[in-house]
Amino acid sequence: VLPPAAGWGEKDGTVTNSDRTISRQRAALAPPGQARPDWWALAQVGRRLGGEAAFRWPNPAAIWREHAVLSGVAGFLGSDFDISDHASLTDDAYATLTPVTWPLNPRRSGGRFFADGQFHTPDGRARMIAVTLPATLPQTHPFRLNTGRIRDQWHTMSRTGQAARLSAHLAEPYLEIHPKDAARLGLAPATLAEVTNDHGRALLRVLLSDRVAEGHPFAPIHWTGTSAPSGLVNALVPGTTDPHSGQPASKSAPVAIRPFKARWYGYAIAADAIHPDCAYWARARLAGGWQAELAGDQTPGDQTPGDPTPDNWATAAARLFALPAPALSVCDPARGTYRFGFLQNGRVTAALFIAPTPVALSRSHMATTLGNITDPALLSGWPEACRPDPGPIVGACLNVGAATIARAIADQGLMTVDAIGHALRAGTNCGSCRPETAQLIARHIPLREAAE
Repeated sequence: VLPPAAGWGEKDGTVTNSDRTISRQRAALAPPGQARPDWWALAQVGRRLGGEAAFRWPNPAAIWREHAVLSGVAGFLGSDFDISDHASLTDDAYATLTPVTWPLNPRRSGGRFFADGQFHTPDGRARMIAVTLPATLPQTHPFRLNTGRIRDQWHTMSRTGQAARLSAHLAEPYLEIHPKDAARLGLAPATLAEVTNDHGRALLRVLLSDRVAEGHPFAPIHWTGTSAPSGLVNALVPGTTDPHSGQPASKSAPVAIRPFKARWYGYAIAADAIHPDCAYWARARLAGGWQAELAGDQTPGDQTPGDPTPDNWATAAARLFALPAPALSVCDPARGTYRFGFLQNGRVTAALFIAPTPVALSRSHMATTLGNITDPALLSGWPEACRPDPGPIVGACLNVGAATIARAIADQGLMTVDAIGHALRAGTNCGSCRPETAQLIARHIPLREAAE
């Protein structure tokens, strides 16, 4: 039985953080159509299985009260979790509930566990377990891949994947690897790396960085089959669990890394969803549509004799966007570069850029062309000289680009994060871009000192 369930932003109830803070979650949207909350669907099943009285909750507040009563029973039997003080909370009090930290009972309210040195054992002393990790990695998989999150995405993008502003910062999965490791492997910046082990395979964009240690590259977990099917980092993680706690070892995996031999790279934008069919693609939301990073180990010319031709690529571009033939094109078969623009009533609906190396253009500029009247410079991929390129977005809240920050540092001498914030407002809202702003300043300081 698969009832249509309300989504995250349509739910009303409570959520509990890992620090034991319980917060009220209030619906931001009404559930569409016949969708209903999970508790309602489960209660309907329970009632039809004979539990008419037990499952007759009128609202989430009633479930909360029963939950609180049961926690008091568990607390009496020695459980940590006990919120029995809230067993009589009224509907109105539940509706206005402010964040609280469990336990909440006559014996204890909130506080930090084990601060007094007492643990939940008969003598109050902790039971420590020595854990030994493998000292070396197998020769076939000499790198320890660390996995984790990035600042602007949530889990598998279930809350963030449709937000163009959040995708503007980092729009595709990547492998952050130390420059010395990259040099040994023959990995060039912005190319693709093939990361493999006995469990899976992922193609990831190469990002050189000394923020990671040699032998310990990093890759984010957020992309899924709908956004980057060849960049599934979790496919590399084995199903290993701790024998004592059952905790999964989901944060790292031994891997092998080698360059992915792409025959071409591409970048696409479109007002409607893009459905690529190539070895690598990663799709992300734009304010006016979608963008996609592409790469392939086959070209349209592989199905016909000879090298790929402009006609081959034009046909492939039309198929990618499900549109008629492109209205604009700039092709140089000798260099392997092909650029196509699609128009409707003089306005840009899609564009495709193909090159033998990672496509160099201003992605922030191209994002602004969708839906606008075309200009002759569309297929250059760059704004006119009178319109400075903002560069990759750093401050997602207020749309401040890295190039804009770099110009402020160089031209105005703004050498603190606060000074940048005062001038450009970067880092003045949520603050998550302040560390990256500080890195831009740090990179500029040696250049300034050398000039002086």
